[in-house]
Amino acid sequence: MCEHDKQEDNNNSPTQRRTAQIPRGRGVWIILAWGLVVLPMSAWAQELTDGIAAIVNSEVITVSELQAELEDETIRLQARFDGKDLTQRLVRKEYEVLNNLIARKLQIQEAKAKGLFITDAEVERAKSLINQRGANGVEVYSQEAIREELLLRKVQDFEVRRHVMVSKEEMRRHYQDFPEPFMKPARYHLRQILLAGPPGIDDSPSLSKAQDIYKELQDGASFSELAARYSDGPEAVRGGDLGAIAQTELLPTLAGVVAAMNPGDISQPIQTSLGIHILTLNAVDPPQAPPFKAIQEEIKNTLIQEKSKKIYDTWLAGLKEKAYIEIKF
Repeated sequence: MCEHDKQEDNNNSPTQRRTAQIPRGRGVWIILAWGLVVLPMSAWAQELTDGIAAIVNSEVITVSELQAELEDETIRLQARFDGKDLTQRLVRKEYEVLNNLIARKLQIQEAKAKGLFITDAEVERAKSLINQRGANGVEVYSQEAIREELLLRKVQDFEVRRHVMVSKEEMRRHYQDFPEPFMKPARYHLRQILLAGPPGIDDSPSLSKAQDIYKELQDGASFSELAARYSDGPEAVRGGDLGAIAQTELLPTLAGVVAAMNPGDISQPIQTSLGIHILTLNAVDPPQAPPFKAIQEEIKNTLIQEKSKKIYDTWLAGLKEKAYIEIKF
Protein backbone atom coordinates (compact mmCIF):
# COMPACT_ATOMS: atom_id res chain seq x y z
CA MET A 1 0.00 0.00 0.00
CA CYS A 2 1.34 3.46 -0.89
CA GLU A 3 2.60 5.77 1.86
CA HIS A 4 1.72 9.43 1.41
CA ASP A 5 3.62 12.11 3.27
CA LYS A 6 2.52 15.70 3.20
CA GLN A 7 4.98 18.38 4.24
CA GLU A 8 4.41 22.09 4.59
CA ASP A 9 7.12 24.43 3.29
CA ASN A 10 8.80 26.47 5.99
CA ASN A 11 8.39 29.60 3.87
CA ASN A 12 4.59 29.12 3.62
CA SER A 13 4.79 28.76 -0.17
CA PRO A 14 1.40 28.36 -1.88
CA THR A 15 2.81 25.30 -3.65
CA GLN A 16 2.86 22.23 -1.40
CA ARG A 17 5.45 19.52 -1.81
CA ARG A 18 3.93 16.08 -2.13
CA THR A 19 5.52 12.67 -1.77
CA ALA A 20 4.01 9.42 -3.03
CA GLN A 21 6.15 6.37 -2.33
CA ILE A 22 5.62 3.15 -4.23
CA PRO A 23 7.63 0.32 -2.64
CA ARG A 24 9.38 -2.23 -4.83
CA GLY A 25 7.36 -5.34 -5.56
CA ARG A 26 3.91 -3.84 -4.97
CA GLY A 27 1.33 -3.80 -7.76
CA VAL A 28 0.47 -0.14 -7.44
CA TRP A 29 1.60 2.77 -9.58
CA ILE A 30 -0.57 5.76 -8.84
CA ILE A 31 0.17 9.47 -9.06
CA LEU A 32 -2.24 11.74 -7.21
CA ALA A 33 -2.46 15.53 -6.99
CA TRP A 34 -3.16 16.83 -3.47
CA GLY A 35 -4.42 20.41 -3.67
CA LEU A 36 -1.93 21.48 -6.32
CA VAL A 37 -1.87 25.23 -6.92
CA VAL A 38 -0.60 25.92 -10.45
CA LEU A 39 1.52 29.05 -10.59
CA PRO A 40 2.63 30.95 -13.67
CA MET A 41 5.67 29.25 -15.21
CA SER A 42 8.09 31.93 -14.00
CA ALA A 43 6.95 31.69 -10.37
CA TRP A 44 6.88 27.90 -10.54
CA ALA A 45 10.44 27.87 -11.88
CA GLN A 46 11.69 30.16 -9.10
CA GLU A 47 10.07 27.95 -6.46
CA LEU A 48 11.21 24.54 -7.69
CA THR A 49 14.19 24.92 -10.04
CA ASP A 50 16.79 22.15 -9.54
CA GLY A 51 14.43 20.19 -7.30
CA ILE A 52 13.67 16.48 -7.67
CA ALA A 53 10.38 15.67 -9.38
CA ALA A 54 10.61 11.90 -8.95
CA ILE A 55 12.90 9.08 -7.91
CA VAL A 56 12.87 6.02 -10.17
CA ASN A 57 14.82 3.20 -8.54
CA SER A 58 18.30 4.70 -8.08
CA GLU A 59 17.88 7.61 -10.51
CA VAL A 60 16.07 10.93 -10.35
CA ILE A 61 13.94 13.02 -12.67
CA THR A 62 14.61 16.67 -11.95
CA VAL A 63 12.08 19.47 -11.98
CA SER A 64 14.09 21.17 -14.72
CA GLU A 65 13.71 18.06 -16.90
CA LEU A 66 9.97 18.11 -16.28
CA GLN A 67 9.82 21.85 -17.04
CA ALA A 68 11.68 21.38 -20.32
CA GLU A 69 9.22 18.70 -21.44
CA LEU A 70 6.24 20.83 -20.37
CA GLU A 71 7.33 24.14 -21.89
CA ASP A 72 5.84 23.78 -25.39
CA GLU A 73 2.63 22.19 -24.11
CA THR A 74 2.22 24.93 -21.50
CA ILE A 75 2.50 27.65 -24.15
CA ARG A 76 0.01 25.80 -26.37
CA LEU A 77 -2.52 25.40 -23.54
CA GLN A 78 -2.14 29.00 -22.37
CA ALA A 79 -2.91 30.16 -25.93
CA ARG A 80 -6.18 28.19 -26.01
CA PHE A 81 -7.54 28.17 -22.47
CA ASP A 82 -7.69 30.32 -19.33
CA GLY A 83 -9.00 30.37 -15.79
CA LYS A 84 -10.02 27.15 -14.06
CA ASP A 85 -10.07 25.20 -17.33
CA LEU A 86 -6.42 26.12 -17.99
CA THR A 87 -5.42 25.18 -14.44
CA GLN A 88 -7.03 21.74 -14.70
CA ARG A 89 -5.48 21.06 -18.09
CA LEU A 90 -2.03 22.10 -16.87
CA VAL A 91 -2.32 19.76 -13.90
CA ARG A 92 -3.35 16.84 -16.12
CA LYS A 93 -0.59 17.58 -18.61
CA GLU A 94 1.99 17.84 -15.83
CA TYR A 95 1.20 14.36 -14.55
CA GLU A 96 0.90 12.93 -18.05
CA VAL A 97 4.38 14.18 -18.91
CA LEU A 98 5.81 12.98 -15.58
CA ASN A 99 4.32 9.53 -16.17
CA ASN A 100 5.97 9.46 -19.60
CA LEU A 101 9.33 10.47 -18.16
CA ILE A 102 9.07 7.74 -15.52
CA ALA A 103 8.16 5.14 -18.14
CA ARG A 104 11.11 6.23 -20.26
CA LYS A 105 13.48 6.07 -17.32
CA LEU A 106 12.32 2.54 -16.43
CA GLN A 107 12.86 1.33 -19.99
CA ILE A 108 16.36 2.79 -20.24
CA GLN A 109 17.25 1.18 -16.92
CA GLU A 110 15.94 -2.17 -18.17
CA ALA A 111 17.97 -1.85 -21.37
CA LYS A 112 21.16 -1.30 -19.38
CA ALA A 113 20.32 -4.15 -17.01
CA LYS A 114 20.05 -6.47 -20.02
CA GLY A 115 23.42 -5.34 -21.32
CA LEU A 116 22.04 -3.48 -24.33
CA PHE A 117 24.06 -0.53 -25.58
CA ILE A 118 24.47 1.79 -28.56
CA THR A 119 27.78 2.08 -30.38
CA ASP A 120 29.29 5.32 -31.62
CA ALA A 121 28.79 4.06 -35.18
CA GLU A 122 25.03 3.69 -34.56
CA VAL A 123 24.89 7.25 -33.22
CA GLU A 124 26.73 8.57 -36.27
CA ARG A 125 24.37 6.76 -38.64
CA ALA A 126 21.38 8.25 -36.81
CA LYS A 127 22.88 11.75 -37.00
CA SER A 128 23.43 11.26 -40.72
CA LEU A 129 19.77 10.32 -41.21
CA ILE A 130 18.66 13.36 -39.20
CA ASN A 131 20.81 15.60 -41.39
CA GLN A 132 19.37 14.05 -44.56
CA ARG A 133 15.88 14.94 -43.34
CA GLY A 134 16.81 18.60 -43.06
CA ALA A 135 17.79 18.98 -39.40
CA ASN A 136 21.31 19.42 -38.12
CA GLY A 137 21.67 16.55 -35.65
CA VAL A 138 24.64 18.14 -33.90
CA GLU A 139 22.75 21.36 -33.17
CA VAL A 140 19.23 20.04 -32.56
CA TYR A 141 20.02 16.78 -30.74
CA SER A 142 22.93 16.11 -28.43
CA GLN A 143 24.89 12.92 -28.99
CA GLU A 144 23.68 11.62 -25.64
CA ALA A 145 20.03 12.31 -26.51
CA ILE A 146 20.40 10.40 -29.78
CA ARG A 147 22.10 7.51 -27.97
CA GLU A 148 19.30 7.34 -25.39
CA GLU A 149 16.58 7.38 -28.06
CA LEU A 150 18.30 4.57 -29.96
CA LEU A 151 18.67 2.56 -26.75
CA LEU A 152 14.97 3.05 -26.02
CA ARG A 153 14.07 1.71 -29.46
CA LYS A 154 16.47 -1.21 -29.10
CA VAL A 155 14.99 -2.37 -25.81
CA GLN A 156 11.47 -2.00 -27.23
CA ASP A 157 12.52 -4.09 -30.23
CA PHE A 158 13.94 -6.71 -27.85
CA GLU A 159 11.00 -6.81 -25.46
CA VAL A 160 8.07 -5.99 -27.74
CA ARG A 161 8.48 -5.94 -31.50
CA ARG A 162 10.32 -9.25 -31.90
CA HIS A 163 7.36 -11.00 -30.28
CA VAL A 164 4.81 -9.59 -32.73
CA MET A 165 3.72 -11.93 -35.50
CA VAL A 166 0.75 -11.48 -37.84
CA SER A 167 -0.48 -14.30 -40.04
CA LYS A 168 -2.36 -13.93 -43.32
CA GLU A 169 -5.27 -15.76 -41.70
CA GLU A 170 -5.45 -13.08 -39.00
CA MET A 171 -5.39 -10.36 -41.64
CA ARG A 172 -8.24 -11.97 -43.58
CA ARG A 173 -10.29 -12.38 -40.42
CA HIS A 174 -9.74 -8.71 -39.52
CA TYR A 175 -10.74 -7.72 -43.07
CA GLN A 176 -14.00 -9.64 -42.73
CA ASP A 177 -14.82 -8.62 -39.15
CA PHE A 178 -13.88 -4.93 -39.29
CA PRO A 179 -14.43 -3.63 -42.83
CA GLU A 180 -15.59 -0.12 -41.84
CA PRO A 181 -12.18 1.61 -41.61
CA PHE A 182 -11.30 0.41 -45.10
CA MET A 183 -14.60 1.17 -46.82
CA LYS A 184 -14.56 3.50 -49.78
CA PRO A 185 -17.25 6.16 -49.26
CA ALA A 186 -20.40 6.28 -51.34
CA ARG A 187 -20.03 8.14 -54.62
CA TYR A 188 -22.76 10.26 -56.18
CA HIS A 189 -23.29 10.58 -59.93
CA LEU A 190 -24.30 14.21 -60.30
CA ARG A 191 -25.10 16.77 -62.97
CA GLN A 192 -24.98 20.48 -62.26
CA ILE A 193 -26.18 23.77 -63.65
CA LEU A 194 -24.06 26.58 -62.21
CA LEU A 195 -24.88 30.25 -62.58
CA ALA A 196 -21.56 31.70 -61.51
CA GLY A 197 -21.36 34.91 -59.51
CA PRO A 198 -18.76 36.35 -57.13
CA PRO A 199 -19.84 36.39 -53.47
CA GLY A 200 -21.07 39.68 -52.04
CA ILE A 201 -22.74 40.89 -55.24
CA ASP A 202 -26.51 41.18 -55.54
CA ASP A 203 -27.50 37.97 -57.32
CA SER A 204 -31.25 38.60 -57.57
CA PRO A 205 -31.22 38.42 -61.40
CA SER A 206 -29.23 35.16 -61.25
CA LEU A 207 -31.60 33.75 -58.64
CA SER A 208 -34.60 34.68 -60.79
CA LYS A 209 -32.97 33.01 -63.78
CA ALA A 210 -32.22 29.91 -61.67
CA GLN A 211 -35.86 29.71 -60.59
CA ASP A 212 -36.94 29.88 -64.27
CA ILE A 213 -34.53 27.05 -65.14
CA TYR A 214 -35.76 24.99 -62.20
CA LYS A 215 -39.35 25.43 -63.40
CA GLU A 216 -38.38 24.22 -66.88
CA LEU A 217 -36.79 21.13 -65.30
CA GLN A 218 -39.92 20.47 -63.27
CA ASP A 219 -41.92 20.68 -66.49
CA GLY A 220 -39.80 17.90 -67.98
CA ALA A 221 -37.01 19.71 -69.83
CA SER A 222 -33.74 17.80 -70.34
CA PHE A 223 -31.24 18.59 -67.56
CA SER A 224 -28.23 17.99 -69.82
CA GLU A 225 -29.62 20.29 -72.53
CA LEU A 226 -30.33 23.11 -70.08
CA ALA A 227 -26.89 22.63 -68.49
CA ALA A 228 -25.24 22.92 -71.90
CA ARG A 229 -27.28 26.06 -72.62
CA TYR A 230 -27.13 27.93 -69.30
CA SER A 231 -24.39 26.55 -67.01
CA ASP A 232 -21.21 28.53 -66.42
CA GLY A 233 -19.38 25.47 -65.05
CA PRO A 234 -16.64 23.75 -67.09
CA GLU A 235 -18.76 20.56 -67.11
CA ALA A 236 -21.43 22.33 -69.19
CA VAL A 237 -19.92 20.83 -72.36
CA ARG A 238 -20.73 17.40 -70.90
CA GLY A 239 -24.32 18.33 -70.13
CA GLY A 240 -23.37 19.31 -66.58
CA ASP A 241 -21.96 15.85 -65.77
CA LEU A 242 -19.77 16.05 -62.64
CA GLY A 243 -19.05 12.32 -62.67
CA ALA A 244 -19.06 10.18 -59.53
CA ILE A 245 -17.87 12.13 -56.49
CA ALA A 246 -17.86 11.64 -52.73
CA GLN A 247 -19.64 14.01 -50.35
CA THR A 248 -16.28 15.16 -48.98
CA GLU A 249 -15.39 16.50 -52.43
CA LEU A 250 -18.41 18.81 -52.46
CA LEU A 251 -18.89 22.19 -50.81
CA PRO A 252 -20.49 21.57 -47.38
CA THR A 253 -23.76 23.25 -48.44
CA LEU A 254 -24.02 21.03 -51.52
CA ALA A 255 -23.01 17.90 -49.59
CA GLY A 256 -25.87 18.41 -47.16
CA VAL A 257 -28.38 18.71 -50.01
CA VAL A 258 -26.99 15.69 -51.89
CA ALA A 259 -27.15 13.50 -48.78
CA ALA A 260 -30.95 13.95 -48.70
CA MET A 261 -31.49 13.30 -52.42
CA ASN A 262 -32.64 10.13 -54.15
CA PRO A 263 -31.75 9.11 -57.70
CA GLY A 264 -33.84 11.17 -60.12
CA ASP A 265 -34.28 14.10 -57.73
CA ILE A 266 -33.58 17.67 -58.84
CA SER A 267 -32.57 20.18 -56.20
CA GLN A 268 -33.97 23.64 -55.88
CA PRO A 269 -31.45 26.46 -56.55
CA ILE A 270 -28.66 26.44 -53.94
CA GLN A 271 -26.52 29.50 -53.22
CA THR A 272 -22.82 29.08 -52.39
CA SER A 273 -19.70 31.19 -52.69
CA LEU A 274 -19.37 30.03 -56.31
CA GLY A 275 -22.81 31.11 -57.38
CA ILE A 276 -26.17 29.34 -57.71
CA HIS A 277 -26.33 25.59 -58.29
CA ILE A 278 -29.05 23.24 -59.45
CA LEU A 279 -28.17 19.57 -59.03
CA THR A 280 -29.65 16.30 -60.16
CA LEU A 281 -28.68 12.91 -58.78
CA ASN A 282 -28.47 10.19 -61.43
CA ALA A 283 -27.23 7.26 -59.27
CA VAL A 284 -25.36 6.34 -56.09
CA ASP A 285 -22.48 3.88 -55.78
CA PRO A 286 -22.81 2.48 -52.22
CA PRO A 287 -19.81 2.24 -49.88
CA GLN A 288 -17.63 -0.76 -50.63
CA ALA A 289 -14.54 -2.39 -49.25
CA PRO A 290 -11.52 -2.51 -51.56
CA PRO A 291 -10.09 -5.94 -52.47
CA PHE A 292 -8.16 -7.65 -49.68
CA LYS A 293 -4.90 -7.54 -51.62
CA ALA A 294 -5.17 -3.79 -52.06
CA ILE A 295 -5.18 -3.15 -48.29
CA GLN A 296 -3.31 -6.20 -47.02
CA GLU A 297 -0.30 -4.18 -45.85
CA GLU A 298 -2.53 -1.60 -44.16
CA ILE A 299 -4.32 -4.35 -42.24
CA LYS A 300 -0.99 -5.94 -41.31
CA ASN A 301 0.31 -2.63 -39.93
CA THR A 302 -2.91 -2.12 -37.97
CA LEU A 303 -2.61 -5.55 -36.35
CA ILE A 304 1.08 -5.06 -35.61
CA GLN A 305 0.31 -1.79 -33.83
CA GLU A 306 -2.51 -3.36 -31.81
CA LYS A 307 -0.41 -6.36 -30.75
CA SER A 308 2.63 -4.20 -30.03
CA LYS A 309 0.62 -1.93 -27.75
CA LYS A 310 -0.77 -4.87 -25.81
CA ILE A 311 2.67 -6.43 -25.31
CA TYR A 312 4.22 -3.05 -24.50
CA ASP A 313 1.57 -2.22 -21.89
CA THR A 314 2.05 -5.60 -20.19
CA TRP A 315 5.84 -5.24 -20.22
CA LEU A 316 5.76 -1.69 -18.87
CA ALA A 317 3.31 -2.70 -16.14
CA GLY A 318 5.81 -5.37 -15.11
CA LEU A 319 8.62 -2.81 -14.91
CA LYS A 320 6.46 -0.59 -12.70
CA GLU A 321 5.46 -3.57 -10.56
CA LYS A 322 9.03 -4.26 -9.48
CA ALA A 323 10.23 -0.64 -9.41
CA TYR A 324 10.63 1.86 -6.58
CA ILE A 325 8.97 5.11 -7.70
CA GLU A 326 8.67 8.16 -5.47
CA ILE A 327 6.92 11.37 -6.56
CA LYS A 328 8.69 14.23 -4.76
CA PHE A 329 6.67 17.38 -5.45
